[in-house]
Amino acid sequence: MISVRTYCLFSILATVACITHAVQVRKQFYPIVVHLGTNKLCVTVMGNMVFVAALIFAQFVRKIFLGSLRPTEELRLYEKIWFAVTETCLALTIFREELKFRFVFLFTVLLFVKVFHWLSQFRVEHFHTELAVSTLTHIRILMLMGILFTTDCFFFVWQAKTLLLEGPSFLILFAFEYVILASTITTTFLKYMLYVIDMRRHGRWSNKAVYSFYLNLISDLFQLFVYLIFFSIVLSFYGIPLHIVRDLYNTFGNFKKRIADFIRYRRVIVNMNTRFPNATAEELSRMDHTCIICREEMQPPHAKKLPCGHIFHFDCLRSWLEEHSQCPTCRMQVEIDNAQPVPAQAEEAAGEREVQNQRQEQVRESERRRC
Repeated sequence: MISVRTYCLFSILATVACITHAVQVRKQFYPIVVHLGTNKLCVTVMGNMVFVAALIFAQFVRKIFLGSLRPTEELRLYEKIWFAVTETCLALTIFREELKFRFVFLFTVLLFVKVFHWLSQFRVEHFHTELAVSTLTHIRILMLMGILFTTDCFFFVWQAKTLLLEGPSFLILFAFEYVILASTITTTFLKYMLYVIDMRRHGRWSNKAVYSFYLNLISDLFQLFVYLIFFSIVLSFYGIPLHIVRDLYNTFGNFKKRIADFIRYRRVIVNMNTRFPNATAEELSRMDHTCIICREEMQPPHAKKLPCGHIFHFDCLRSWLEEHSQCPTCRMQVEIDNAQPVPAQAEEAAGEREVQNQRQEQVRESERRRC
């Protein structure tokens, strides 16, 4: 695979060759500039050189705000860049008559901005897996998100004004992209704030999953709304925008899943108190007091008992049932809507639970005799 240095070197040589050819053919400055800005091959070469310059500048910005990238971040970044370039090539089929140096330049800037949106999103997601994050890291990621949001707003306002003055053009594509990016960086910032609040509460914020769920639901709804508006506008003036079909489908699928999860979440909240009884002190004394979800001790009346006999913290069980429909211990199906569990599964699980309790009693009795 070709290295970045080799790619940059060949890009510089191609740019020099292109400019040299234009100088030899056109002779004068103004015709040279017109040739470089209108010839398709020259536009491609110059646009590639702008991309190389953006790549070098991106490395500099990355070292300032993010430091070194993790292997998983690099892998996800390359994958997203590949999809972005592919979708842009499909977009060129719609705006092929307007393919000029201005388009290539704006696309390069857009890709540059997109890369740092993705990296900030990856880094905030990685915060949740780290035990401690330095103050300098917090400052750098906040500065990066602020700069990105300001950039999104600037380009959107500028392109929206241009569209109002000049009429429909390829700037519709870029204005739409910056709206999506602004919503993405806003969602990333709010997820970062949820992380900060959770860390200040030492990772024991029980409502974190609820706020994260509503945040993702609203974000998907907004992006779906923007995609539908953009699809309608482009369809009216140019034709079917093939490059956003995949994003539109994925966003609709994600939103549909969020709605299903929301309905399930409401059922969990409504039925948990009536569906699952509180564990008594006697029941807790016959078993290990540690909740296997959070690994902390359980005390009545903050513990809930499933039909299979296993006991968990109320908040832990609620968070678990928001994403799963099985017992965390025995994997028995948990029926949230029905009044009674599946008889065969409940009987089998209760039998296993009774055997476990008997074994624990035998162990405790043996320890008492030894003492």
